[in-house]
Amino acid sequence: MKVLVTSGATREPIDSVRYISNLSSGRTGAAICEALAARGSRVTQLHGVDSARAAGIERHDVFNDHASLDEMLGCLLADGRYDAVIHAAAVGDFAVAAPVSGTKLPSGGELVLRLRPTAKIIDRIRDHAGGQELTLIGFKLTHDPDPAAQARAATDLIARSGADYVVQNDVATLDDVEHVFVIHARGGGQWRCSGREALAMALVTLLEQSPSRGIA
Repeated sequence: MKVLVTSGATREPIDSVRYISNLSSGRTGAAICEALAARGSRVTQLHGVDSARAAGIERHDVFNDHASLDEMLGCLLADGRYDAVIHAAAVGDFAVAAPVSGTKLPSGGELVLRLRPTAKIIDRIRDHAGGQELTLIGFKLTHDPDPAAQARAATDLIARSGADYVVQNDVATLDDVEHVFVIHARGGGQWRCSGREALAMALVTLLEQSPSRGIA
C-alpha cells in the first residue's frame, strides 16, 4: 500500500524572518506514518518545517506555507499512484495579504497586517489526484464542548471534501495525556480512540480493509 501523509503546521510569511503559524507539532502524523511503515506500507510524509519527522519511511518532503503544501500535493498526486492520502497537516486558515520578501521589517513601531483566507486544501485533493481511486482521510480540530456540534463539523467536512473518513479532535483535549480522537466514516458510524498510537493503528486497520485496495 502506498500512502501520502501530511503533518505539522504551515508558516505564512510576514517578512523574511517572521511568520504566522499554529501549535501543531506534527507528532500525530508522524505516528501514523510509522504505524503504516511497520505494516509494510510505502509512506511519503509531507511535513512542516521543524515538525516531527517519521522514522523508517520511504520519503520525506518539507513544506513551508499553504501554497507550497498545495503545490507539492498536486505534483505528487499527479506523478504517482497512491492508495490513500491522510491529510493531518494543520493548514493555516489565513495568510498575510502582502508579505514582504527579501527583507526584515523594522521593529519598534506598530505593524498592521491584513490577512486573506486560504483555500481548504482537503477540498482539492481528489482533483489533484485526477480521478484516481484512493481513500481520503481528513482531520477536523473543533473548539466546541458539544459532542453533537463536534460530530456535525466532521460530517460537514466529509460532505464538502469527499473524504472517506474524518478524524475529529477538540482543543479541550489537546494537552491531555490521552488525547481523544473520534473517527467519523462517510457512510455513518464512528470510532473513539485515546492517544496517538491507538489512532494510528485504527487508521492502519481502516486502510487495510478499504475497498480502494481491492479488498472485499
